[in-house]
Amino acid sequence: MTEPRPDPVQGSWDLDADLIEAAQLHEQSQCAVYPHPGIAAVVGRGGDPWIETRPDALADDGVPLLRRRGGGCAVVVDPGNLICSVVLAMPGVGGITQAFAALSGAMADALAALGVPDVHQEGVSDLAHGGRKLGGSCIWRTRGLLYYSTTLLVDPAWDAIDRYLPHPPREPEYRRGRTHRDFLISLCELGLTTPPDQLATDLSVILTRAVASMEI
Repeated sequence: MTEPRPDPVQGSWDLDADLIEAAQLHEQSQCAVYPHPGIAAVVGRGGDPWIETRPDALADDGVPLLRRRGGGCAVVVDPGNLICSVVLAMPGVGGITQAFAALSGAMADALAALGVPDVHQEGVSDLAHGGRKLGGSCIWRTRGLLYYSTTLLVDPAWDAIDRYLPHPPREPEYRRGRTHRDFLISLCELGLTTPPDQLATDLSVILTRAVASMEI
């Protein structure tokens, strides 16, 4: 019998732990937008790192392999990505589909206000523009709280995506088998050249306002 391979995941991706804790403590919705510090590969809650990533290449390069609390396939995150996270104080444990739609809409409206119109939700959880993926999202739901996080491609490390991620084992219909580089698009390529730190501030202001008035 073949021995099971060791788990190459080194820990949890938990940069929003304080945000979630604040929402639970104060029973109020929270929002945070920030460039990702450093580079990492992150697999979803139920993802198989041996299928969705290249653990040997990550280990050779000293790049951490982590697991997030939300679902979805593996991603590479780096300082050329913006993490946009929202925690909603929501009763019960339902409302995931409505929350995805509302929060994707809020992200699209925020990007339009900053000069990138025509972003929309595609597949289950992607933000897309012109048939190409601009951001990937995940949701984690527990009683009384819903956590949403999307990774926006601002000016990502394209070579790292190709090196650390094979073609995913499952894909949305609109991907149509395209390579990472043909499928993904960045805000820089769409003409938004605002530095990530300033873009994070601008998006945070708009999203915080949207979340405060959101009804799901």
